[in-house]
Formats: sequence, structure tokens, C-alpha cells
Amino acid sequence: MSVINRMLRDLDKRQQHQNQQTYTPAAVAPQPIHWAWIVGILLLSLAVIIGALNLWWMYGTSSSEPVTTPEQTLATSEGVSLPPAQQVIEPVVSKPKSTAIVDVKRLPDSQQEPQSESQAERQSVSQPELAAINEEQPQSSAEPAVTAAEEPPAPVTPAVRKKPAQEQSVSSFSVERVQLSPQQLADTNLAKAREALQKGEQIRGQELLEKALIVKPDHVQVRSELAAYWYGKGLTSRATTLLHQGLELKPQEAEWQLLLARIYERIGRIEQAYKVLAVISPQAPEHRELLQLRAAAATQLGYFNEAAADYTALAAEFNEGRWWLAAAVAYDDGGNLDAAVRSYRQALQQNDLGQDARLYIEQRLAVLEGF
Repeated sequence: MSVINRMLRDLDKRQQHQNQQTYTPAAVAPQPIHWAWIVGILLLSLAVIIGALNLWWMYGTSSSEPVTTPEQTLATSEGVSLPPAQQVIEPVVSKPKSTAIVDVKRLPDSQQEPQSESQAERQSVSQPELAAINEEQPQSSAEPAVTAAEEPPAPVTPAVRKKPAQEQSVSSFSVERVQLSPQQLADTNLAKAREALQKGEQIRGQELLEKALIVKPDHVQVRSELAAYWYGKGLTSRATTLLHQGLELKPQEAEWQLLLARIYERIGRIEQAYKVLAVISPQAPEHRELLQLRAAAATQLGYFNEAAADYTALAAEFNEGRWWLAAAVAYDDGGNLDAAVRSYRQALQQNDLGQDARLYIEQRLAVLEGF
């Protein structure tokens, strides 16, 4: 009976359990779905997949790198070319320019860094394998890397960068101070003054002329142009004083004599103009103008013999009829009739006189020869 009762109780429990699984009370609401767990599981799965891909890529990259030894790198950087029997051609491994070349074999044991797994795999390649790679690659590959098979690598010395020739010349450039002579300084200031005066900068041009005259008082062009500048401004006394000071330095400077005599002639001071031209240099380029100006001043002052002498000198030098006529008139006014007749006849022989001048000469000769 106990066994039957126990079996019956077991059957009752099983039926109650099945009823609980198949029946959902109406009062119990359905449980919501937890989306946060689902999203977290997806993100975790994605991270695991990405990590696996990174590991696979790193392993594939490290295993596919070609083998390069320190001796190959050193030989490539120094450009050493060995005989064909001692050359091993490998693909060129491009490295950044800033990579320092270090002789690994010469470092002490305490300074050598532990090799990584990829370096150990690269160094484990044997010479027969390298020879096989060399036979497989064509002879015309672009600039193969050269390695020394038997010779020990040369010691690495730090590269010393030489300065280009242009940088050396620039670094050795030195400034030299050139001392200009007074003549050069005066010429420079004169050129600047002329440029300023042409632009209408009167004050600046005047200052430059004065500076040039200070450094070179006997400069002919500077003193002449400064005197002409003062005369043009109406400052006649300042201009004449400047020229007299120049004639004290150079008494027979023809350009200063001519300029000063013309200024005196224009302002009506004929006597002073004649005195300025008292001594004239025959070698001066302005000799003709000086004689003509002095003869005209002498005629106005009544110095007929002196005027006739200057006109006769001009006529003898240039052989022109007008100068012979001027000399004849001066002699005629001075009372030297014989010299006047000779000068009139010389004037008639020239072809540069007009009809009126010739008629006047004939009339004067008729009068003078009748006495």
C-alpha cells in the first residue's frame, strides 16, 4: 500500500507540474524582453571578431616582411659595391630618413635589446635560402640592396653635413666701409640736387648743393649752379659773393668769370663786369665768349682801343667779317683812322656780311680816304 500511495503521489506531482507549464493564468502579465542584454552580447561578439582579425593581420604582416641584416643596411647606406661573388641581392626595404644606422654586432651585451619574435624569425633564414631567393629574382631589378658576405662591416661614424658653397660664402660675408673722396661726395650730392630741382624740390636741391660745396669748395659746377640758383631767386648779392669767393680760390676760372660778368652786365654794373674779365686765359673753352663780353663792356665804357684790340683778336682767330667790322668801328670811334681803314677793307673781303653792312663800310671808307 505504501508503494502504491507513493506512486500515486508521484503521479499527482507530475500532473501538477505539467499543468503549471502548459497553463498561464490570465492575471499574470507577460515579461518584457531585455534588449540591453541582447545589444551587449552583440557588441561583445563584434569586439571579439575585430580582435581576432587584428591578431591575424599583425601575424601575417610580421611573417611577410623580408629579411634584412644590419650588415645589409650598413652596406646600403654607405654605397659599398662588392664583387659579384660576394653580393647578395634582396628586395630594397625603404626606411624613414631619420632612422639611425647602428652596428648591432659592436654593441656590448648590456646594451643590446632583446630581439622580438619577428626579428628572430628574420635572422633564422639561412644562406641557402637567400641564395635561392637570389636565383629566382631577375638581374634587372631596381637598385638591389648589397651586403658583404665575407668582409666585416666598417665602423659607423657620425655623418658630418657639409655646408654648401653658397652658405659658406654667406657666412664669410663681411661689410667693408668705403671712404669716398670729397670729389666723389660732391658729385653725388650734385647729381641728387639736380634731380631734386627737376622735380621742383627747391629746398632739398639747395641743401644738397650747399652740402656739396662744403666738402669741395673748389668744385666748379657746384658753385656755378648754386650761384645761378641764388640769382634766379633774386638774391643777386648772394650769387655774386659766392662767385667772388670762388675766384679767390681759382682766379682764372673761366666759367666763374663768364657767369659773374654776365650777372653784372644784366644788372647794369658794366665796370665791375669789365674788371672781372681783366685777365682771360687763352686756353679756356670760354675764351671766345669772354673776349666778346669784355669788348662789349669796353665799348660801353668808352675804352675803344681796348675794345678794338679784343675784336681784332676775335677776327684773327675766327676770320669772320662781323669781327673785322666791329674792330673797324672801335678804331674809328677811338680816332685810330689807319687801323680803322685796314679793318674796313678786311671786312669787305669776307662773305658773311649783309648788303647793309657792306654799304655802311663803303660809305665810311669814302669818308676816311677822302681826308
